[in-house]
Amino acid sequence: MVLHQGNIRYRIRALLDTGYSIALINEQTIGRLSLERKKHQHARSIENFTWEIVIGAGQYYTKPMLLQHRRHYSMEKFEVSPLDPGIDIFLPFEWITAHPPQGAWTNNEIRFNSAQCLENCTKHEVGQFSLTWDETVATDPAARLIGYVSAASDEDPIEAGP
Repeated sequence: MVLHQGNIRYRIRALLDTGYSIALINEQTIGRLSLERKKHQHARSIENFTWEIVIGAGQYYTKPMLLQHRRHYSMEKFEVSPLDPGIDIFLPFEWITAHPPQGAWTNNEIRFNSAQCLENCTKHEVGQFSLTWDETVATDPAARLIGYVSAASDEDPIEAGP
């Protein structure tokens, strides 16, 4: 895969990992490629697939970066974590279900040819900013309101709905 930061492209090794729920980038990769990272205001607890706390993870993250495999693109941000030296990034279960790979389990040639990816995972499309309304968030007891975005209007944005 190729990771873009600004006008610079880096070849990286990715592991599609169904055992993780967040995208991770190796702290050694951050250093080797001099990638920008940001410090969390409050460290996050990151657990591995056996529910053990990953020491050294959860303190830093990256801003969104363009990830490319051939003509397939996605915009990803990563939590910085110590990983095995042969792996630059872990792409989690959620990413794999959104971008189902063809050929990944039967040979070395991976493609992202689903109808969804062919339509939405182009270089042009991932550069677009969009919002999606998720009904499940409104009823999720763990969800928290951190603010809202609205245009100047006389209407109450909460009452107006989506």
